[in-house]
Amino acid sequence: MAASRRSLADDLRATAARHGERTAVIDGTLTLSYAELDNMAEHIAQTLRDAGVCPGDCVAWHGAKSSLAVAAVHGILRSQAGYVPVDPDGPISRAELIVGRSRPRVLVSDSAARDQWRTVAPSLDWQPLSLGSAVAEPMWYAIPASTPRAPLVDLAYVFHTSGSTGHPKGVTHTHASASAFVDWAVQELGLTEQDVIINSAPLHFDPTTLHLFGAARVGAAVALMPAAAAPFPAAYIDFCRQVGGTVWYAVTSTLVWLTRRGKDLLAHLGSLRVAVVGGEVLQPSDVNTLFSALPGIRLLNVYGPTESNVCTFHEIRGSQPSDAVIPIGRVLPGAEITVVDESLEPVGPDCPGQLLVRGSMLMEGYLDTEQTDRAFVRTADGRRWYASGDMVREKPTGELEFIGRQDAQIKSRGFRVELGEIERHLQALNSVHECVAVATPDAVFSNLITAFVSAGSLDDVKPLPDLLRARLPYYMVPQRIVLVAGELPRNANGKVDRKALTELAAQPALGDSPELTIVH
Repeated sequence: MAASRRSLADDLRATAARHGERTAVIDGTLTLSYAELDNMAEHIAQTLRDAGVCPGDCVAWHGAKSSLAVAAVHGILRSQAGYVPVDPDGPISRAELIVGRSRPRVLVSDSAARDQWRTVAPSLDWQPLSLGSAVAEPMWYAIPASTPRAPLVDLAYVFHTSGSTGHPKGVTHTHASASAFVDWAVQELGLTEQDVIINSAPLHFDPTTLHLFGAARVGAAVALMPAAAAPFPAAYIDFCRQVGGTVWYAVTSTLVWLTRRGKDLLAHLGSLRVAVVGGEVLQPSDVNTLFSALPGIRLLNVYGPTESNVCTFHEIRGSQPSDAVIPIGRVLPGAEITVVDESLEPVGPDCPGQLLVRGSMLMEGYLDTEQTDRAFVRTADGRRWYASGDMVREKPTGELEFIGRQDAQIKSRGFRVELGEIERHLQALNSVHECVAVATPDAVFSNLITAFVSAGSLDDVKPLPDLLRARLPYYMVPQRIVLVAGELPRNANGKVDRKALTELAAQPALGDSPELTIVH
């Protein structure tokens, strides 16, 4: 499949001309048709152009997820700038950091975010943003005092991910790379104007590429999960039911949460025809729970860091054995992968190695050129690849299995240990809801391993130490297994917060917290 040369902005124009009366976006409060969304995008784009926005500029969006936020994204794209979404729930200090590093020509916000900025940047001159429609909630824009970043060719958006140096990494995607992913999604998922795509991810998280632009490509509606519904399985499922959701793409932990906390309600999702999950390891028990409730649903397990969009996928067909390893699948059309050792030489089938990615869906690079240089490698044949840092193995069938992060490989007592392998065995106990293994430095053993688990009760996890001793060499058995009351902590993207758990494991008084129980 060749990379598309269209702009993401072209899709909204074309769809509004074909399906202007159809619903474009629903947020639980405000519903916009494609004609209304197109009109708003045009007014926003004109205001931005009048403010000096040029093709390839960065324009930051800071505000809550809403129908108007979707209009802001499309308006920024129509102005030929790239949008830089900022987490509305994060601290204003991080927003300052992202805006400072991306150096947008204009900052666009809702009223709540504008008020936050007034506390740290009182000199910003906020002006109302023309929406071309009488809506309840105004939007605003301001021009930062700093010199804007030089324009980037074909820029569509910049998503910021955590950086190992403590500075967020600005991942730049072009219209070409984003459209290549949307091309695949539309074809593989069979998206049409009859679909309602459920969005429960924040707008600064990469699943929204499919949600917003897959919908705009074909004239489907995108339904934005209200913040009040998102934390509660019953409310979450009820929203999906009310809007008639047909396509759902979320991080794997959201599926885990629904199958374990909302199991008896899953049958109410009967309108769903396809579910797509990724970003974390998928367990057979959760697959089987979903298929038991919704036997006719298509289920895809996808893989791809923010830098590459989705680059591999596996369709799961029917119930899985309890000890099955769910593959991350085969490469998408337009992408290339290879699995290599530490010398960047290809490894054979069933041998672990780092996954390298290249192709039409890959990012242009990071905003920071030094970060870009560190992220790419060249193999002996001279080809340039993005080094994912993820360890996989290719099965004789050609399917890839995810092992874990390369930086999750540690040494303990002189032995190399994959923390992901420990987690896989922890999950073998059905009563374990979630688990994470982390390492903390130790003067004697190099690293001590702590496993955090969530489960129904202490009795449910008491068998874990013996189970692990029976399945793992002694040096891989965690020195501590800690039961967490409730769910494991999450980061802003809804994934388990490994950094927070690692910091927790390093605390000397770990067992003093009422939220934690040391099992072993």
